Amino acid sequence: MLSKAHTLLVSVFISLFFAQATEGAKPKVFWSGFAFKGMDSELRVRYPHTYSLNEIKDDIPILNKYFNEYFSDNRSKLIRINLEFGVADFDEVTLALSLVMTDEQVLNEKLGDIYKSVIQLGFELIVLDFKKLEVVCSQPIFIEYRDASSKPFSDNQIQERIQSMVAGSKSQLAEVLTSKMQSIQIIAKNQGTLRVKEVSIGDKAKPFLPEKYTQGAIYNQIVAQQFGLLMASEGQVAMLPYSKDKSNASMSLVFSDGSLVQFKIPEPTFAIDLNLRGFKKVQSKKTAAEALWVYGAFLDVKVYEPEFEVDFFNQQLKYGVQKIVPVSQKAVDEFPVVSEALKGVCVQAIGLMKKDKKTKEKVLKKCKY
Repeated sequence: MLSKAHTLLVSVFISLFFAQATEGAKPKVFWSGFAFKGMDSELRVRYPHTYSLNEIKDDIPILNKYFNEYFSDNRSKLIRINLEFGVADFDEVTLALSLVMTDEQVLNEKLGDIYKSVIQLGFELIVLDFKKLEVVCSQPIFIEYRDASSKPFSDNQIQERIQSMVAGSKSQLAEVLTSKMQSIQIIAKNQGTLRVKEVSIGDKAKPFLPEKYTQGAIYNQIVAQQFGLLMASEGQVAMLPYSKDKSNASMSLVFSDGSLVQFKIPEPTFAIDLNLRGFKKVQSKKTAAEALWVYGAFLDVKVYEPEFEVDFFNQQLKYGVQKIVPVSQKAVDEFPVVSEALKGVCVQAIGLMKKDKKTKEKVLKKCKY
């Protein structure tokens, strides 16, 4: 019989053996740089401020240089892959890691004598297969910055704020990346995947949105990205990127060297459809000095297997957020309040999915990373 000391030594040896085996089993992935989602001709329109920040200096785009240094310094945080730098031979190693910018929204408003600015930036930390031209893994990222001033914000001031959001070891983006990097992995063949497939925005939501968000499918992308971000973090599941073109799910990426590559987004094992029916506000209480308003978000969430059209979760949900408004305040910036309500109803939906036995066993467990 082994003594306690011998048992401990054997346990340590086994732990080290498996740790080394796991280390050796990690797939090799090359760093392919920073990229913008979209066609080259539309980048200046879709990302006017960030694109300007990424101007070439000393023959290297500024943001690409920063992200090269960041991932080189922090590659040890990528515990599920081995990140390599240099010129990749895609005949031998076909996988590459990239940080992709997917959205830039700057909302400027004048409320009385105050000018407000809300900056919202979307990213995807993705692994790409250059042989199959396919997205292998994705971690959605969404960051936001709010500011106020007695004067309108200039383009230079907006760009300074975006730079502070994305560059630097203590920036918002660096903090999010630190938490996301541990989840980056190559999705196994037998592992299930989830993707927000369809997003619809009801007419009752539009009066609460900034005018810019009522055009086209801009807000659809934001809703999908926010839900995907929460789904990945709260549910710890493998997510694939959202594509507004449901018939041809793909990502066109423009890398910092100017090359344009189109990657296919694989058909997910399980899909999520979101129907934001609308927002609503109701006055709950009023005094001579202030009024208490409740802002509600109403969201339909459907989780299903797309190939055979099998439903696992299908519920209509609502979530309310309170806001106290002084009687003296003539104008109310309602978008931040309904955004908080939307986040609340998304978290509520994910919580119910995790509690629902059918969804948990048949969907979430199969998509765990």
